[in-house]
Amino acid sequence: MNKKIVITGITSFRNHGVEALVVSTISQLRALLPGSTYTVLDREPDFDNTRMAGADVKFIQDYTIRPLYAKGARKILTKFLPFLDRYAQSAIQELRNASCAIASGGDVFCSEYGHRSLLTHLQPLKIAHAAGVPFVIHAQSIGPFNNEADRQAFIGLAQHAAVITVREMASFNYITKDLKLPAERCHHMADPAFLLGQPERSEGDLLFAHHRTTEGRPTIALSTSQAICHWMKSDDGRHVETWLEVIQWLRSELDANIILIPHVQETAPKNEDRVLATEIMRRLQHDPRVRLAGGDLSASEYKAIISRCDFVVAERMHAALAGLSTEVPTLVIGYSIKAEGILTDLLGAETTREKALISIQDFLAPGAGLARVKAAWAAKDYLAKRLAASVPAARDRARQAHTLIADILK
Repeated sequence: MNKKIVITGITSFRNHGVEALVVSTISQLRALLPGSTYTVLDREPDFDNTRMAGADVKFIQDYTIRPLYAKGARKILTKFLPFLDRYAQSAIQELRNASCAIASGGDVFCSEYGHRSLLTHLQPLKIAHAAGVPFVIHAQSIGPFNNEADRQAFIGLAQHAAVITVREMASFNYITKDLKLPAERCHHMADPAFLLGQPERSEGDLLFAHHRTTEGRPTIALSTSQAICHWMKSDDGRHVETWLEVIQWLRSELDANIILIPHVQETAPKNEDRVLATEIMRRLQHDPRVRLAGGDLSASEYKAIISRCDFVVAERMHAALAGLSTEVPTLVIGYSIKAEGILTDLLGAETTREKALISIQDFLAPGAGLARVKAAWAAKDYLAKRLAASVPAARDRARQAHTLIADILK
């Protein structure tokens, strides 16, 4: 097909959820659009380039966002004379020469991360649209926006999208009913990570065995987020104490093997999950029953470990998806539309509310976090049965999202 596809919305594969999105999307499109090439606009291209092989893929610095961080005279000059910013030209030319731009990122079109963050993810799409290049907003959780500036910034551009796919019905209802975007171009699909592959079975078994301490005991994966309290302005100290309460119960009552999953390992300390996981290890005096999967693992390798566990408790959505997509009973600690929406699509509203989801605010309330973990563990067989019934359809929806993109390009 020889199509040139540019993928936007990428921070870094140090966030393994971002990695799962990109790897899954490119893998699907390779099969549908043979001969195409992929340029990933990226904030850490040197690192990410080492994570995904293929002569058809390249990672370049996303300098399109530089004007949003400019100040003073430079801000005025780059606004009216954008060609002066030579750093931005390579990314701009990639967008102008593209067959299609695809906005990935999962939940980047929201208010949780601030207005400027939203603008940085809209900027490459604005450039593509101005050049007459079709763009797709792909597999997103969208909104709800908590201010008019965010709302109007998104609608102003999204109304021109060739296709908008969202990964849960809650987002579909929001963009079609509240934002009133054209329903014929909006589609309820599923997260691409439902299609993320794993290493060879023998390699996955070895990875799991390395991080599990004792055979014959339940093994539980805990995805603890260093950033969740920062985004929600919650109490970091209480956060650690709550996790320690949960782990103490898992050790004393279930005699469980515990694997800590630092699914995001960015350079900023506020978003580096190994910081929190290591503090938990210290507070537990490096209990040998608790292992930290802190190596330089890929999203697929983390999925291999999680898929072999008996139960997952996750603050990171894509660590949760590694469990959900492999039908492992999973409790999600959420802070935005994405957790409730994805779980409701899979389990229904009542099961989600009572057994599979707790908000970070409720998780930190004295006794509430542990109580929900106990309830989810008690319901694990029921959750596994519900996932076995619903996950195949979610995989099909994820495939359909990529078929829509391929149809645009064909």
